[in-house]
Amino acid sequence: MAAYCETHNESRADFLASSRIPDKKIVALLAGSRRQEIDSNLPMMLDAMEKHPDYIPIIAKAPGIDKEYYSKYLQGRQALLFEGTYRLLKQSYAALVTSGTATLETALFRVPQVVCYATPMPKFYSWLRKMFLKVKYVSLVNLIADREVVTELVAATMSPACLDVEVKKLLEHGSDYRNRMLKEYDRVINILGEAGASRLAANAIYKALNASKR
Repeated sequence: MAAYCETHNESRADFLASSRIPDKKIVALLAGSRRQEIDSNLPMMLDAMEKHPDYIPIIAKAPGIDKEYYSKYLQGRQALLFEGTYRLLKQSYAALVTSGTATLETALFRVPQVVCYATPMPKFYSWLRKMFLKVKYVSLVNLIADREVVTELVAATMSPACLDVEVKKLLEHGSDYRNRMLKEYDRVINILGEAGASRLAANAIYKALNASKR
């Protein structure tokens, strides 16, 4: 997965020109791949960004979701919709990300993020998570690091007030908060190792099978 970070060498100037995006710091909004996730998370993400007009929030269109589906959220907003998540992350200053593989992809592009996951009946979900979930974290970044690298706002903690606090910290240029996250990203990338996971796994399986025959 580290190869994701080397995929696009597009300059910021070329990106802005080809995409017709205003020359502002970009905050990527990765609101999920399913309609329910988008409906639950995107409105709060957009509301949080309304308080920061010096930044341009750009929604990463999910594969399989029509552009028209996002139109109800874009009306009257300064936000834009963009196809090509990796291109967007490459140029982003920060990101609000619904939990999933996108959290790790965002880390690989070294974009500071807050993990967002609103749910129906959030207090009940939080109780279930506390009672039955055996892992400490929901994001791949924190699970790999085995510590809190990125803040997770999930269920009851995914509220407008909590998100506002995290966005303010996330956008503060040169802050210890951002710098610590970037340093931890480097540690996560080091844990993951070099690109070519499929090839390495195949080699390991091949060696194990040969060893079992001896």
